[in-house]
Amino acid sequence: MIEFIVLTIPLFLPFALYLGLINSQTQAAYDAHNLARQISRAFVTSPSEDLTASRVKAVVDVFSREVLSRHGIQRTPEVSISCAQSPCLSPNNTIKVTVALDDDSLKPSGYLRGLSNKSTRVIATNTEIVDPWRSTA
Repeated sequence: MIEFIVLTIPLFLPFALYLGLINSQTQAAYDAHNLARQISRAFVTSPSEDLTASRVKAVVDVFSREVLSRHGIQRTPEVSISCAQSPCLSPNNTIKVTVALDDDSLKPSGYLRGLSNKSTRVIATNTEIVDPWRSTA
């Protein structure tokens, strides 16, 4: 019985650390995709093109404060928005939002920090279509 415990603890510890790392990476990817989805919805539902920038900034600020900071992501996400045609809010136009997060919480720490000091970069995209019945006036 003691031999079993002596052999399993050294094998179980790296496995538990690995599962924790995978969980953190999955949570960061989920957060990035959720943010991209929220930004794209705020963008396409904006009443006018003049308000899109302020709406996107508001979503990023609230999401960073309420969600990302709780998961250990302190840096502000990078957001890029591209439109298939101009103006962006024209009916049936395709909007693509890309969000890039740098997650410092996934850097190796302790004795493992010599392996890498780079943060993990998570990139997510979301595509939305502007309502085909949207008024262009």
